[in-house]
Amino acid sequence: MSSASFLEEAAAPLLEWFHHSARSLPWREGYDPYKILVSEFMLQQTQVETVLPYFARWMERYPDLASLARADEEDVEKLWEGLGYYSRCRRLLAAARAMVQEGLDNPPPSAEALLRYPGIGLYTAGAMASIAYNLPVPAVDGNVERVISRLLNLTERAGSPTLKHLAAERVLDMMPKEEARDFNQALMELGALVCLPKLPACPECPWGSLCLSRALGVQTQRPLARPRPAVEKVPAWGVLLFSDGACLLRRRPKEGLWAGLWELPWFPRRTGDAPAEIKAWVSEVGIECLSYRELGVVRFSFTSYRVTAWVVACETALSPAFREKERLGQWSLHAPNSLERLTLPAPSRKFLTLLN
Repeated sequence: MSSASFLEEAAAPLLEWFHHSARSLPWREGYDPYKILVSEFMLQQTQVETVLPYFARWMERYPDLASLARADEEDVEKLWEGLGYYSRCRRLLAAARAMVQEGLDNPPPSAEALLRYPGIGLYTAGAMASIAYNLPVPAVDGNVERVISRLLNLTERAGSPTLKHLAAERVLDMMPKEEARDFNQALMELGALVCLPKLPACPECPWGSLCLSRALGVQTQRPLARPRPAVEKVPAWGVLLFSDGACLLRRRPKEGLWAGLWELPWFPRRTGDAPAEIKAWVSEVGIECLSYRELGVVRFSFTSYRVTAWVVACETALSPAFREKERLGQWSLHAPNSLERLTLPAPSRKFLTLLN
C-alpha cells in the first residue's frame, strides 16, 4: 500500500470510532464558537475533568463574547481561581475585548484571523477554525503529536518543531475536508482516552492494525521523550503578616509566575533560624516583626521546583518605607474576611488553610 492510500484509508476507522466513543462535553453541544474559544483556553495544560465545573460556572457568568468583554479583570481571575496559569484568563479577556471592539459577536471563522488575538497560537487557532467552523485546518497538541508519531513511527522528540510540522502535514493528508471538525476532535480524543502516554490501550484502538510503531513493538517509545529539567527542591518560609488585624498582601510582578496576583509572601529558607531570617526579611520590606508563631508546613510545585514552606504568622509594625510601597501598589492591607473574595495563588490558599 502506498503512503498516500495508507493515509487516506486511516480516516474512516478513526471517524467511525469517534462517532461511537466521543465524550459528551458541553462545548460540543451545537459547537458555539464562543464556547469553543473558552474551552480551548481552559484546556491548555489542564485535564477535561478539571475544566468541566469551571466551564459551567463561566457560562453562567459570561454566556457570550459581549458579556465577557465587559467583565472586570479581577472578577475574571476570581472565577478562574484554581485552574492555574492565570495569564490564560487575562489573554482570553483581552481577546474578547479586541473582538468586540472590532464589532464581532463571535470569534472570526479564520485561523489566520484568529492568530491576531492575545493567547491564540497555531494550535488554538487550528482548533477554533476546525471545531467551531469545520474548516480543514490541522490542530496539533500533545495528544495529536503522540497519536501521529505512533501511527507513522516518527522518530522525532516530543514537542519539537520538527514533530509539530510533520504531524500537521500528515493530519492534513488524512483529513476528509468536509469532516475536519470530527477528524481533529477524533485525534484529540484518541490521544486522551486510548493512545495514552505510558500505557496505550492498543487493543481498543481503531488504528491498532495500522499503527507502525505497534507493529514494531515501540509504541511506548514514541514520540521520543524530550529532555527533562532536573527537579530542584526549595526550602522556604511562608509568611502571614498582620498589622492591627489586617493581613498584608504582596503584588506579584506583572510578568511571570502568577503574574499580577496578590499573594501571601514566601521567600527562600537559608538557615532554618526562623526569628533571625524572618526579621531580616521583613525589615527589608519596611516592616518590624513584633512576634511570630509557627503554623505548619505546606508543599507546592511550579515548573521544575518543589517547594517545602514552613509557614509562620507575624504581628508587625509598619514603617514609612512600607507605606510608600503600599502607595505604589506593591503591598496592600486586607481584612482577613475579605481574602476569600480575592484571587490568590495556590500557595497562598495553602497558607490560609493552616491559619484557619
